[in-house]
Amino acid sequence: MSTRFAFVFAWAFALAVLGHVSPSFAQDTRPYDLAQLSPDVRSAVENARAAQTRALMAAARAQGDGAGHVRFTGVGGDTYAGECAPCGAEAPQRHGHGVLSWNDGELYVGQHAAGGAGGMKHGYGVYVVLNGEIYEGQLSADQYSGYGVRWDAQGRVRLQGLWANNALVQ
Repeated sequence: MSTRFAFVFAWAFALAVLGHVSPSFAQDTRPYDLAQLSPDVRSAVENARAAQTRALMAAARAQGDGAGHVRFTGVGGDTYAGECAPCGAEAPQRHGHGVLSWNDGELYVGQHAAGGAGGMKHGYGVYVVLNGEIYEGQLSADQYSGYGVRWDAQGRVRLQGLWANNALVQ
């Protein structure tokens, strides 16, 4: 079999196979595409992404000795860089925008509120979990609460809507 014949045969075979593939086989949206979200969820995700940007800037400012910013390691090995209130060395509280990371690779970037042991995830943010899934949206007292979306590791919508206490309710 000549090389030219093999090349033409391979192209013909590929076209024949692709011609019989159902439309559901192809991905019809881009990864992390906001167009596929409901308006309320889309708005929450846009706010979460804006909070992510502000949190990264706050974490960068925390690398210096500026007032209102802190870096610390929690008792469980988690690290935080960002805004705080109070900011004292004795018991700093995450409050405002910042980056919280864990030794296992999980990461939360967004808004925090003082309270609990060192502060809590509260407001808008982006939370990356171990299996590669990402939650973008509203949180309250360390829980998914409000509008948000959970993306799978490939950027496809897994769950979207209204959340309360880490569960999708609508």
